[in-house]
Amino acid sequence: MILAAIDIGSNAARLYICSMHMEQGFPKHKVIEFIRVPLRLGDYVFINKSIPEKKASDLMDMMKSFALLMKLFRTEKFRACATSALREAENGPEIVKAIEKETGISIEIISGQEEADLIWRAQMNLLDMHQNSLFVDVGGGSTEISLLSGKEKIASRSFNLGTVRILDNQDDDGVWKELTHWLKTTIKPRIPSLILGSGGNINKAFDLLKIKNGKTASYKNLKELYNYLQRYSLKERVQVLGLNPDRADVIIPALEIYLHVMEVTEIRKIAVTGMGLKEGIVFDLFYQLTQTRPVGFDSSARFSII
Repeated sequence: MILAAIDIGSNAARLYICSMHMEQGFPKHKVIEFIRVPLRLGDYVFINKSIPEKKASDLMDMMKSFALLMKLFRTEKFRACATSALREAENGPEIVKAIEKETGISIEIISGQEEADLIWRAQMNLLDMHQNSLFVDVGGGSTEISLLSGKEKIASRSFNLGTVRILDNQDDDGVWKELTHWLKTTIKPRIPSLILGSGGNINKAFDLLKIKNGKTASYKNLKELYNYLQRYSLKERVQVLGLNPDRADVIIPALEIYLHVMEVTEIRKIAVTGMGLKEGIVFDLFYQLTQTRPVGFDSSARFSII
């Protein structure tokens, strides 16, 4: 079956189409198409609490394109989820209603907790049954953190702390303090052995560090990378280091969040899973249809609009 996920985040929006089926009693998953569009909705919402007309028009055009692509790929079932930016936009419900009328796509504005749950479901089959781990997903508007014991979720929180929000100086000192307190009182006593990082920024950090999936980076690795990137201007990060413009700025605050989590919890190792909200959405759709959870994925088919 052909399933699709639409993830409308604060920094970028994504269309993720994949083939999922049962083969000899086991679920198989292969990416057909992946498109990423850096809309950066959070830049407007976190400051002005609404999405301007031009950005709403861009979002509408993008959703029309996504609808056509899903039709061309014969998508059988899909789910569209919006996160922090649309959660906080006062005109978000109005825009969502207009998009559904024009494209037939119903966008769900999901809570931070549901976002964390969907992301966690994509990781379940990768987890070591015999250790505590801390799952951290850093987005443009929010950060989702879950404490896992094997495949069991022990605690989970969503914080209004994200890369675009920090860049726009809209991060609140109270949220940083709340995050620090929660990490000290709820997470640190459980002594997780590893952080599992999710999202484009930590994936790019691992690329820059030349660390492959399945291997871990240390706190020292991330700190040295952070200091290295800080030595370059935004323009130089694009022209000299070859980062995409919409990645070159947000990777710095993303590393600040990961480093803060590692400092407070004293966890010194981090790995990446390569999975996030989009995988969580399609895996959840597959489970609803078959009552079977997928294992593994092939991420070789990718296309990014920059």
